[in-house]
Amino acid sequence: MRATVGLMLSHGSVEPVMSRPDYEQNALHHSSLLVLLRGVGPSRARILQRAFEKVRRVNSIKVNDSSGNTRTIWVRFIHEHPVEHNDWGDFQTHRRLLGLVTIGKFDNQPELNELCRLHESLKVRYGSTLYESRAIFFGPDEPNGLETIGEEKSSTPRRLQDDFTTPSNFKSQAFFYREQDSCADLESRIGDFVSALFWVLESRRLERSREKAEKVSLLLAPFEKRDFVGLDMESRNNRKRCVGRVMKNLADLSLQAGLVDEALSLYHNANETLRTVGDSLWVGATEEGLCAASAMLLYPQMREIETLHRNSSLQEAGTSPLRHTPEKWRASDATKKVTTAPETTNGEATVQQQQQQQRLTSNSSSCSSVSSLVTTANNSSASDTPTTSSTTTSSTSTISAAPLGGNQRNGELPGNILKAEEITNYYRKAIINYSKYRHAATIETEAALKASRICIEQNRPLDVAMFLQNILYINLSMSEPERVKRFEIITDLYQQIGYQRKAAFFQRLAALKHVQQGSQAPDWLQSYRLMLGSFTGYLLCLDPLEVVGNAAGWPALQIDLVQSLITAARRLGHSALATRHMTFLLQTQWDNMSPTEQSEMAIQLQNLSAQCEGSPVPLVLENGTVIPPANLTDLPYCLDFQVKDLPPHLRPQRIKVAKADSGPFLFTPIHFNSVDRRDKKKDKNKIAFLWVQNDLSEVCVRLRNPLPFELTVTDMRLLTNGVVFESLPQTIVLQPHVPTYVPLHGTPIETGQLDLQGYSTHTLGVKSNCRLKHMRGRSFPPNYLVEVIPALPRIAVKTSLPQTATFSNMNSADIVVTSASLTLYNGESSSCTITITNESAILPLEYLEVNINSNVEQELQRKIFRIDEEALQAKLPVPPQGTIDFVVEVYAEADFVCPQPPSSVGHSSAPAAGDYSLMSGSGHASLPSRVGSPQHRRHEPQTSSFRSTMSGGQPSLAALSLQPEPSSIGSQFSQHIEAQVRLKYSGGEALTAGYCRQCAVSFNLELLPSAQITSWDVLPAEIASQFYLVLDISNLTAQEMSLNYTDNKNILIEAKESCRVPIPVDRCSLEQVCAARAAEVAENLERELCFRTQLLSFNDALGKLCSEHIAERVKINWLLTGTDIKGMASLRGIVLSQSMVDLTAVSPLQWSISFQDTPVQPHSELVCTVGQRALLCIQLTNDSMQPLKNLVLSIKFYQDYLNGMENYNLETRVAFSGPNRISIPILEKQEQTQHTCSVIFFTPGRFKAGIECTTNPQQQQQQQQKKPTSARSCPSATHVVEGQLEMFSSSYDEQQAHVWKFIPPIEVTVVEQ
Repeated sequence: MRATVGLMLSHGSVEPVMSRPDYEQNALHHSSLLVLLRGVGPSRARILQRAFEKVRRVNSIKVNDSSGNTRTIWVRFIHEHPVEHNDWGDFQTHRRLLGLVTIGKFDNQPELNELCRLHESLKVRYGSTLYESRAIFFGPDEPNGLETIGEEKSSTPRRLQDDFTTPSNFKSQAFFYREQDSCADLESRIGDFVSALFWVLESRRLERSREKAEKVSLLLAPFEKRDFVGLDMESRNNRKRCVGRVMKNLADLSLQAGLVDEALSLYHNANETLRTVGDSLWVGATEEGLCAASAMLLYPQMREIETLHRNSSLQEAGTSPLRHTPEKWRASDATKKVTTAPETTNGEATVQQQQQQQRLTSNSSSCSSVSSLVTTANNSSASDTPTTSSTTTSSTSTISAAPLGGNQRNGELPGNILKAEEITNYYRKAIINYSKYRHAATIETEAALKASRICIEQNRPLDVAMFLQNILYINLSMSEPERVKRFEIITDLYQQIGYQRKAAFFQRLAALKHVQQGSQAPDWLQSYRLMLGSFTGYLLCLDPLEVVGNAAGWPALQIDLVQSLITAARRLGHSALATRHMTFLLQTQWDNMSPTEQSEMAIQLQNLSAQCEGSPVPLVLENGTVIPPANLTDLPYCLDFQVKDLPPHLRPQRIKVAKADSGPFLFTPIHFNSVDRRDKKKDKNKIAFLWVQNDLSEVCVRLRNPLPFELTVTDMRLLTNGVVFESLPQTIVLQPHVPTYVPLHGTPIETGQLDLQGYSTHTLGVKSNCRLKHMRGRSFPPNYLVEVIPALPRIAVKTSLPQTATFSNMNSADIVVTSASLTLYNGESSSCTITITNESAILPLEYLEVNINSNVEQELQRKIFRIDEEALQAKLPVPPQGTIDFVVEVYAEADFVCPQPPSSVGHSSAPAAGDYSLMSGSGHASLPSRVGSPQHRRHEPQTSSFRSTMSGGQPSLAALSLQPEPSSIGSQFSQHIEAQVRLKYSGGEALTAGYCRQCAVSFNLELLPSAQITSWDVLPAEIASQFYLVLDISNLTAQEMSLNYTDNKNILIEAKESCRVPIPVDRCSLEQVCAARAAEVAENLERELCFRTQLLSFNDALGKLCSEHIAERVKINWLLTGTDIKGMASLRGIVLSQSMVDLTAVSPLQWSISFQDTPVQPHSELVCTVGQRALLCIQLTNDSMQPLKNLVLSIKFYQDYLNGMENYNLETRVAFSGPNRISIPILEKQEQTQHTCSVIFFTPGRFKAGIECTTNPQQQQQQQQKKPTSARSCPSATHVVEGQLEMFSSSYDEQQAHVWKFIPPIEVTVVEQ
């Protein structure tokens, strides 16, 4: 005992303290052999990495001990090991460094000597505890490529040992390999090295187990050596302390030697012994040993985690299978399974083996395996069945390359194993015991970390948090890097249990420790890395879109974190990263900042981007981390996004194709509403209109600047997908808080579907892709789909007429590209040449369709505008840059005939010629014609408005000046006609696809009044085949007018004056009347009109025929003197009374008259004497196609004074012998009748005889009144032929009074005897 005290005093006064905790330790490392694996010589990590991987792969071997039992020996490779940690080897043997492996690369002998020296220096440094060491040297390759060492002796390549030799003072075993050698036997050699370590350890264990209790020495922790000086070491308590500590040391050696069952028993015994003497430090060590030994049997999967951690080919290094999956992690309840599972299955070992094979791929914890093991342990404890080890027949050590699930047991677990819930309690007790000793702070910290990792496997997050929280209260003196390391380890463990917020707190704390004030070498790179890793805990992620979408977390903390990250990036000199993070801050936290903060952050971003502008591309860090792009989607703020259609004259339209006649059958496909709704929902973001390839297109964006200063946005373009689209840049300066419309233009290069996704901006030095689907708070669709059709040609249109000041107000006025104005007098003709230029560079103009739309009726429009379509189509196609033209003929169509005054309607006799009023309105009615409707023609007066009925001479036909009333002139205004010449054109592939464009030329046509026919009459002519059309024509212009009304007769009319002109016109022939009658009947029969309507419409047809007859034969040409303005006044639409119709049409009666038995010829002179009886014979023949009824033949003599006065009171001058008025009931077709009478003249003179035949319709009307009214109904189809025959057999004279005169009157000169 005195020797022991002397030994304690000989160590000096300095207390060895563990320099830093081993944060990577877990409970299973208590059973591992500690080996230092280090590279020596120049750093060539890439070359030697393969050797390091192969060495680390040998993490356990199986060895047959002297008794033939198979043991699993685990080894732990570390790269750093402070020498003072070896001093704690007696307290816990797993802290003692037992082996050394160095790896180096040399190219020559001096380098090899240096490698050997470094290896020997490490041996000397750790010589107090080292059992074995190995050196692995890689030499240069041979030029011809040598094979690796370790192959058959017959191989020809030279060995490195033959060329290079180790120094004489190098006593370690070395392995030599070529640089490109595959090192096939390296794992086997490392296995042998571990086996050698085991046998040395086993010998030490045996030596320790054979020591007698009376002679054992007191084992001490490094800081305890001065505590026992002067104490009685022979006392009972001290003897128990010595025995208990040696027993605990033997338990550690047994655990490392693979005897877990024996170690458990020794730990229990040592714990009881040391507890009785109050040795708290070593009691804590035994309790920790019990936890480690139990964890080896309960949680073998922790070995798998370590194996995966050591495999550098895996990305998730050092992570638990439950890491980053707290939801799934917490869903399992391993504790409940451990304590409540009552049974085991017979195939337990097989199930465990299958589960262990699956762990490599699934990387998940095997709770079922744990449950089975613990269940077996419970049964074993209840039955007190001793544990037996399986034996094998092999007598040699076996090498296991990363065996999974060590300690696979076919038997039951030992009865003295700790249960799952007991492990946590024992760790808690051990930590309490350690906390009593100031120098054991490192041990206490490591124990808390081991307990945390065990609780993670047990799915106890609250216990994990308790142990980790206890670490913070341990007073452990350490350097700043060590503090940072502690925070990082705590962060990692918190992340494994899903406490992301706490993990982020400690991770950020570690980051701040790296760059805290006063640090001589602040590590901004590590600080940046840690802060970037803490994003998850603050409910942030690197993708700003996900942050904006989730909108979770604490905005104040998030803003502070991102600002710290920006500072770290700036201190690193990575301006691109700083700009990216500042953009991220503005995008994600804009709504959480005050206006002042927004302005400050925007200015800060502008300053950062001045060093390196931001771009919407991912940034890849050196460690492989990808920083997604951040976009200033809301800066400026988009209020509206409108896709604009092409200009109206450039919009594509479908070419209408005439539908084929499908016959009498109708087909209507049934569209179900559900299908329609589905289609609409599917294409709700599809634009209704079309864009054209190679045509400039537009999208209008309304933006608002939320900043208090001007915001300049440059290089603003459209973002598209699908077909190729060439966007044009736009620059705009936005005033604060003022909405501004910004047009964005571009040209689609291809055809197909164009996907408009948003726009890109360059503002505050950052390029951003602002997509519609990322604009929150607005009802924008994710995109807009626009169909792009093939290119269409473009044309330029110009006319030969001057343009108008304003365009048309008609429909489709937006397609007007040019205009033309023209002023014409009524009846004047003109033309307009329209020139079309194909402006396309490559497309021909193959299709051209011309239509005219106006504000007048189609019939009138066709009279005003005329285009030669055939000549136009013959000029197609038009090549690129080619030109064609066509002529539009314009005629000033108008109504030259003024309607009759309403005052004259219904009067049987007209006033004198000078009393009528002139009617105005030379313009077209526009209209339909007011004088052509039946209601204005059915009840016309029987005489003209200016026909003289007074007795006397013949009316004068000379021109006279008539001053119209002012009220009539007031209605004479010019008329305006608006028209559009619409051009539809196409060419190229678009024509094949059925698309065209449409533009228009606006015509503004002003019609001025010229000549107007105010009154008219029909008078008999000197010959029976003609009649005189007497017209009153007014000059409504402001110039003198020359009027040509026959082939050789002209008359001048002053401005605003009128004249009367007689125009001889041939009568309408009887054949024409019959033809009109037959056409009218056929038309009525086709329309299936009723019989009464057919009869009443014939008079209208006859009047219309006579009106058209006059309009065709009478053309009045006018010319404004002194100018070249000329035109023609038409009589179309002239209204004729019944008496006028009778004079216009040829009489149906053929007259044959003889006087004194001498036939009377026209204009022949008849002479008789006073008092002599003269015989007058009249013969009538019906030449019409139908019978004439109710005829009255009358003879009257009168005297014409040739001054407009006629005297019919000749009772004292002329006497008749026989009736001068007879009735003819009916005169059949081609029937003749004759009447003879005698005339006696009492006085000489010149007499005229008016012979006329009239009809009397009243008798027919009285007969019709007696007929039933049902005759008005339409006849049936069976009576059509009968009705037609009856209609032809009846006379058209029955419905209207007619007067047929013998023309010219008979003129008789009476002389005295």
